[in-house]
Amino acid sequence: MQSQILNTSFNNTDVIYDYVFIGLGASNSLILLKLLQKGLLESKKVAIFEPDKKNSNDKTYCFWAAPNDQIVNELKPLITHSYNAIVVNDSPLQNIQNQVYYYIQSIDLYAHTLQTVNKHHFPLFSLKVETLSSKADIQFVHTSEGTLSAHFVFDSRTPSWKNLKKSEIYLNQSFYGIHVRCDNDVFQENAFEMMNFNVDQSDFTQFVYTLPFSSRESLIELTRFGSETIQIPYAKEILDKKIKEVYGNYQVIAEEFGCIPMTNYSNPHSEHKGVLNTGARANLIKPSTGYGFKNMFEFASVVSAKIANNNTDHFNKINIESKKRFKFYDTLLLIILQKWPFLGKSIFSKLFKSQSIQTVFAFLDEKTTLLQEVKLFSSLPWPPFLKAVWINLVNKNQLRYLGVFFSVVIYLFINAFNPTIASYFSYAIILLGLLWIGIPHGAVDHLLYKGKTLNSLPIFILKYLAIVVFYFALWQFQPLVSLLVFVIYSAFHFGESELEETGVRVKTIQQYFNAFFTGLSILLFVIGTHYTESIQVIADIQGLQSLHHYQTVYPFQSLLIAISGFLYLCYQRLNAKQTLFSGLLMILLAGVFVPLPLAFAFYFVFQHSYNAWQHLQIGLSVGSISLYKKAIPYVFGALFIFALILIKAVFVSEINLSFWSYFFVFIACISLPHMLIMHLFYKN
Repeated sequence: MQSQILNTSFNNTDVIYDYVFIGLGASNSLILLKLLQKGLLESKKVAIFEPDKKNSNDKTYCFWAAPNDQIVNELKPLITHSYNAIVVNDSPLQNIQNQVYYYIQSIDLYAHTLQTVNKHHFPLFSLKVETLSSKADIQFVHTSEGTLSAHFVFDSRTPSWKNLKKSEIYLNQSFYGIHVRCDNDVFQENAFEMMNFNVDQSDFTQFVYTLPFSSRESLIELTRFGSETIQIPYAKEILDKKIKEVYGNYQVIAEEFGCIPMTNYSNPHSEHKGVLNTGARANLIKPSTGYGFKNMFEFASVVSAKIANNNTDHFNKINIESKKRFKFYDTLLLIILQKWPFLGKSIFSKLFKSQSIQTVFAFLDEKTTLLQEVKLFSSLPWPPFLKAVWINLVNKNQLRYLGVFFSVVIYLFINAFNPTIASYFSYAIILLGLLWIGIPHGAVDHLLYKGKTLNSLPIFILKYLAIVVFYFALWQFQPLVSLLVFVIYSAFHFGESELEETGVRVKTIQQYFNAFFTGLSILLFVIGTHYTESIQVIADIQGLQSLHHYQTVYPFQSLLIAISGFLYLCYQRLNAKQTLFSGLLMILLAGVFVPLPLAFAFYFVFQHSYNAWQHLQIGLSVGSISLYKKAIPYVFGALFIFALILIKAVFVSEINLSFWSYFFVFIACISLPHMLIMHLFYKN
């Protein structure tokens, strides 16, 4: 039954719908059916956008489950076939009655959903949604024909996998399948073949997947894991040869072709509080296998439970948890399939040969124990996984944390025998770090300037230098005010960079405060754990000598403040559910064991500057080498400014100030315009 499809334009934002569904694929269909089943759409205004007709069997939905599981009971009318035995790559038949494999045709799910939509008279617009916006608690759905408003929106549009970070991998699971009818009884109806690798690999991971419908009919697919999608003429040739060789003559009843994303990219929550991402947009497809239907069903159950309990304060953040170690496993396999795609055959073959299918299913459902996973991985070839671990550390920029760890170990070792040499070692680390990325990341601010006229760059440089000179002058006449200004803007700048690294764009007042307190916590921890040294550096600045007597006062209170700052960062780590804060915490803890200059350099170089450098590469679409080339002239400019400040310290000042005090003022002066430019960069 076809639902009412509205092609007319609309622009009546006075009518506010309760729920709007963008797309009517598997995830949104399951959510819609679940809400109706619980009676949560009674007397509700519901609208649907779906530009496709949904009148073809374009996908196959398969999942394994116990016969009495909720997913089986609720979807039983749509399940057309089930299998209680499995063959993997010509292995002996395995019984899987406790984890039966179920088959649903996409056309059956579409038809059932459309029939339900029509029965409840929900308007269905055959329009493509272009953008979303929100104001207060209202969401606005914009199309080429007009705008519709709603309280809540379910968004299943395909996410963008462009501008991925180096650590984010995207591969294709492409497939071409044919529904065949053979001349003889060649299929065992209750048994399916999951992966048969006895086909041409073409330097990819390729296998045949067989789902019998009767003794003579079956769906037979050729699937490829790889960066390139499988071509239909090639797939037809491979399947024709395979089918004739194994099953004999056949007729083609139907065809299907598709591509499933295999990626460790985690699509962020919608920035609109009333918009919930669904399907692939909600990261519900398992990266290493492409299975997602069970996750979508579980997600629909979680969503409906939240709505039933009126627990929609964080509607856009509703999700189902995935254990972090399984994400790590998925990433390792994706790296192997990306770097050495031909190894997929041997890895999967050994997996299914050494493990029972029940264990494999439990592993793919992320329900195995750590001990089971150790045994599972011990049966697989180690070298590619060890290489993948190393590549993952490099891609995620985590080698820097190892660099910090070994720097601390070496410093402590040298310091135990010769503190003077240890000091030189720390100076070398600081100097190399600043030249490597500390100063360069601020020396490309001119690339972020939006001026287009011929004289725009010189004007920009003059304005930039004017801010530096003005702030330096302020340090000479109002050092205490300058110090407070530095703490405020540097705290915000550091915090904004950390939030940006976790995918949070600072836009709201709450996020501004969050950024400030995050950065302030970092500063307070470094200062509080190096209280005496910090006071020494500050008190050596001209005009702040009176602070010297605080060196022996409040050490205990400063330690409490440092601990408070660290606990706040730990809270951020738990609240953001991001491992990225773990690296920050490790760097700060490592700094406790070394002097103040090296501790601050650890954070400034290996965390803040390194992250900002990655942000600049992505935002400007420029490689690291090209960015260095553009930064070199301004690096020398920064060094020239520092030289001038040192000349003033040696030949002009009446008081012999410490090197680190002048270095601190130098960093403060060149950081102010940099902070302003970077804030605009992040904001835009």
